[in-house]
This record gives sequence, C-alpha cells and structure tokens, in this order.
Amino acid sequence: MSRDIRTMRVAVRAAGIGSGSAPDTKEPCHSSRSTDLVALARDAARARPAGEERPTDVVALATALARVSRPRSAARVVRLLPAGDERGRAWLAVIRRTAADGDFDTALSLKDAVGNRPWAAKAVGLLARVRAENGQYEGARSLAESIPYPHDRLQTWAVLAEVAAEAGDPEWAPEFLDRAEQTERVHDAWTLPALPVLIRAAQLAGDHDRALASVARLEGIARSESAAREALRGGRTGDRQEKGTLSDTPALVPLLQASIGLGEYERVDALLKRVRERADRAKATAATVRALAQCGEVGRAERLARSVKHPGHRAAALASVADAAAAAGDRETIAALGESLAGADEMVHAGPVIAVAEAWAAVGAADRAEAWTRSIAVPALRVEAQAAVAEALAGAGDLERAEAFALRLGDPDLRAEALHRVVTCLAEGGLTARAEDLAGRIQGASRRARALAVVASHAGETDARRLAAPALAVGDWPAVIEVLARVDPSAVAAVAEESLRRAAEHPLE
Repeated sequence: MSRDIRTMRVAVRAAGIGSGSAPDTKEPCHSSRSTDLVALARDAARARPAGEERPTDVVALATALARVSRPRSAARVVRLLPAGDERGRAWLAVIRRTAADGDFDTALSLKDAVGNRPWAAKAVGLLARVRAENGQYEGARSLAESIPYPHDRLQTWAVLAEVAAEAGDPEWAPEFLDRAEQTERVHDAWTLPALPVLIRAAQLAGDHDRALASVARLEGIARSESAAREALRGGRTGDRQEKGTLSDTPALVPLLQASIGLGEYERVDALLKRVRERADRAKATAATVRALAQCGEVGRAERLARSVKHPGHRAAALASVADAAAAAGDRETIAALGESLAGADEMVHAGPVIAVAEAWAAVGAADRAEAWTRSIAVPALRVEAQAAVAEALAGAGDLERAEAFALRLGDPDLRAEALHRVVTCLAEGGLTARAEDLAGRIQGASRRARALAVVASHAGETDARRLAAPALAVGDWPAVIEVLARVDPSAVAAVAEESLRRAAEHPLE
C-alpha cells in the first residue's frame, strides 16, 4: 500500500467515519467527531508555509469565516495580505460572496472594516448591485449616492441600470441611466469601463438612441487614444487623425463589441478598415469574430475569421467559431471547419484543432470527436485534444464515454484533469458513490484529495465529513474550507486561529 493512500486512510479514520459510503442521515455531529476534524484542520493550517498566503486562499478562509458568523476573524484574515490593491481585491471578493449568500448585514460590517477609502467606495458599489439584483432599487440608489468618487459612482449607476434593464423594470432603468449621464465628467480612462455597460443597459431598456450616443462617445475615446499613441511614437498624427485611423488601444475592442451588440455591422466593417497597423487589425478582427460568434452570428464570424492573415489570431478566431457552432448545435459548420483546417495544413494550431474536437463532443457526437482526435498527427496535441474531449463529453452528460476517454489518457497530468472534470459532473448529479470511486482512481494524494473535496461539496453531512479528511491530511485546507463551514464551523475557526498565530510569529518584513 502506498504511503499517500495510508495517510489518507488514517485521516478518514481520524474524522470518525467508516471507509464506506454511508447514507446521509442528517444526524448532528458528535463532539468527539467534531474535535477530530478540528484537529485535522489545525494540523493542515500548521503544515502550510507561514507568510506565503495566496490571495485566493485568504479570500476562501475569510468568506468561510463570514459564513459562520465570524466577521471580525474574517477581517483579521484579509489583513494577512499586504496593504494595497491585492488586499483591496480580496476585500471585494469576500464582501461579494458574503452578500451573495444573503448575509447583507455581515457584508456591510465587512465594508466598514476595509479601511482604505477608495476600496471601501468600490465595496459600496458592489453592495448597491446586490441590492438591485434583489429588487431593492431604493436601497441601491441610496448606496450609490453615498459613493464619494465620481468614477466609482458612474460605474455603479451603469451597473444598476443594466441590472434594472435586465429585470425589465421600466421605471428604474431609465432613472439609473439618467443618473449616469448626470454624473460629473471624469477622465476618459475612468469613463471607458462604464460605457459598454451603459450601452448594454440602454439597449435592454429599448433606448437605441441613447445606446448609439454612448457608442459615439466610445469611438471618440478610441480615436483620442490612437492619436495619443501616435504622439508617443513620435509620428505625425494630424493627417492620420483627420482620417479617423485607429489602433490597438483599450477602447477599440469594447467599441467593436458594443457595435456588434447593437447590430451595427456596417459600422464594425468601417471601424476595422480604419485600423492602420496590420498586427492591430488582425487582433481587432479576431476579437470581432469572437463577439460575432457569441452573438450567434456564426456564419458572419466564420467568413471574417478566414480573412485573418496572422496565423495566431486566425487560430484564435477559428476556435471561437467552433465554440459558437457547438453552442448552436451547428454540426455542418463544425464539419466544414474541420475540413478547412485539414485541407489548409493547419492541424498544428492547438486552438482550433482542440476546439473542433470539443465541439463534436459537446453536440453529442462522441464518435466524430474520437475520429477527429485520431487524425491529429502531432502526438502532444492529439493527447491534449483527447483530454479536452473527455471533459467536453462530461459537460454534455455522456459520463460513460467521458470516463472511458479519461482513463485511456497516457499523460498523468491530463488524465487527472479530465477525471477531475468527470468526478465533478458525477457529484453535481448526486452520484456520490460513483464520483468517490472514480476520484479514488486519480493518481497522486493531493490531486485525489482535491477530487474527493469536490465530491464532499455536493454530499450530505456524513459523507462530506469523511470526504473532507483526505484534503486536510495533505495540508490542503483551501480545497475543503467551504465544506467545513457547512459541516463543522469550529474547524474553520481552527484554520483561522492557526493561520493568524503563525502570521504573528512571522510578520511580513
């Protein structure tokens, strides 16, 4: 018996549960069993290097603490990260998840603990959105009005308008759009993120003229950015700017996407023609193909993709077409794309080749997907495509074929990834025992423990406790922290206490 398997079995016994898959009886946790899981959690936290907290782990732990009604501990955990943007983003993530769980009061208390005024303002905007998503528009408006910075307030009004428009509210969507227009003007760099949101909100609200006005403003920013770029390059921009030339600046792709969303295809064609540099035009065209494909304009996207000369951008564009064709169930386009790739000797470009394989699997054509992967001459690319097919089959619900595909993979990393995806689909479908069995076939204690953690997240309390133990045994508490918040809050507290203690012993230099 390998050492990692013995380690996990010891952990399972320490969790106080037998090795078999017992039915979930919804019985309360006995104190001895809780203590065992707490001890495992504390040991797992102790095993991780001090002072090397990853932002995602900090967010996961702080969110779990908020869920078990420990907001002060959550705030202390977030402060383990260095002050600045990293900590600010962590605050937003924790507040977002807490509010999304329905605990708005705790989310508000966390907002008050942020400390940094700019990030606290962004947190207010986030909470205003949550209010609006719950139909509490007056509360959302009050929060938005309290934001001290014009650019954050503008972004919040835009988001609230979009939320109200998506909900089909004929009163609040126009009001929020008006409030956005009434916000004092700020620098173009601050305005840019809000404009695509305002365009979509106006479109959803049926105000096409207002949407077009925002598109015109977005185009003005794109032209200004292009002129500024040329000036930095030392070129003479006067004549070029008169012709309305464009370049690959932050506003260009949002402008193209917004125009496509409004069905302004002639405008899109004209904009692409104004992009001066060949590389910029190829990149912009590929982005346009993606936007067209996402809007369901698969035929138009395919024609445009074939016009891209740059090999890398053309590959990305064709992959977008394959993805869209799969979403639409368009087997004819998938077949044509595959034939085109094979005929043009483009079977070495990973993006479209793998996308075609995934597309066949996604539409339920497992045999076509398998045949396509066999036709790939490059061994490494063929294995990647086979792994992608296994995951796509799992996503499409063909779990038998997905499992068989995954188990045949020779590359251990890709096999583990594919099996993890199949395990996830089984667990989501309530097939706990089968998911656990397949997870046990994944090589490597850490990978196996993470797969079992996924099963635990969808299992009842009794099974969840047992399945969480292997992750704790290998020190991977982040994989099961949400499970612990559900089945044993004391274990979450133990992880936090140990992490904070170790941070105090090893302060950041």
